[in-house]
Amino acid sequence: MKEIVRHHEDRLIEHVDLVFIVRKGALDLPYKDLEKCVLHVLRKASLLKPPGH
Repeated sequence: MKEIVRHHEDRLIEHVDLVFIVRKGALDLPYKDLEKCVLHVLRKASLLKPPGH
């Protein structure tokens, strides 16, 4: 999780703290699938900057 957020740090809005509560099943997901899920959650929470910023 930490690595996914670090890779997309430039896309996150500034001055926020993130706390993730992850289900056990997520530990078995491939990295790309987990990354897709994390980005989806961040997008739904309006924590990603609009494209082009």
